[in-house]
Amino acid sequence: MRGTSSFPLTQWTQLGKLRTGDDSERRGAMSTLYQLYRRPILAFLGARGFSQERAEDLVQDFFLHAITHRLFEKADAARGRFRSLILTALQHYAANSHRHDQAQRRMPPGGFVSADELREEGGKTAMLGVEHDPAGKAFTKSWAQTLLGRVVKALEDECAKTGRQAHFDIFRRSILAPILDAVAAPSQREMASELGITEKEVANRLVTARRAYQRLLRAEIAEYASSEEDVEAEIRDLFAALREV
Repeated sequence: MRGTSSFPLTQWTQLGKLRTGDDSERRGAMSTLYQLYRRPILAFLGARGFSQERAEDLVQDFFLHAITHRLFEKADAARGRFRSLILTALQHYAANSHRHDQAQRRMPPGGFVSADELREEGGKTAMLGVEHDPAGKAFTKSWAQTLLGRVVKALEDECAKTGRQAHFDIFRRSILAPILDAVAAPSQREMASELGITEKEVANRLVTARRAYQRLLRAEIAEYASSEEDVEAEIRDLFAALREV
C-alpha cells in the first residue's frame, strides 16, 4: 500500500465525506467534485463527438450514475489516482451512451437493433489509452485549467483578505499572464516604478506570492492524492497538460 505516515490515505478528504459524512457533508463533497470535473467531462464528451446539449445531459447523468452506484465511495487510494478513476469510468460510460444513442437512432418501429450491429458500432468507441487518446487529453487539459483557476482564485482571495493585493498583481503579471495569455512579463523595474516601491520589494513580494500559490496548489491536489509522490506527479501532469497546444 502506498502512502507514508506523514501523508495518510485519509487525505482523500472529499471521498471520506462521501463514505462516512452526513447528508450535508455528502452533498458538499459531491458539489466539490462536480465543480472540479464538470468542464473536463464536457471536454471529453465533446472530443468524443457528442453535441453540446447531449454532453450537458450526460454530465448530469454521469454524476447520478456515480451516486447511484457509489462509484466514488468505492475508490481506493492505494490503486491509483482519483483523476484516472473518473476518466476510466467516464470512458466506459461514454461508450455505453454512444451505443445507446446509436441503437435509438437505428431502432425500427417494431423492434430493436441487432446484437451484431451494436458490437460493430461499439468497436468504433473501443477503449483506447485512457490518458492518451484525444478525448483523454482534452479531459486532462480541461482538468488542469479548472484546477489552476481554482488555485488562482484562492490566492487572489487570500491576498485580498490579508491586504496583499499588490503581491497577487505582481504574481499575476510576472507568472500567470505569460503562461495563460502569452504576453511578456514586465520587468521588476517597471513594476517597482508603477507601484512606488523598490525592485527588491517587488522581488520579495513575488517570492511570497509564489510560495502561497505553491501551498494552495499542493493543498488542492492533496484532496485527491494518496501520497507526496502522487502530489508531485499530478503537479507535473498539470503543467504538462497546460503546455500542450
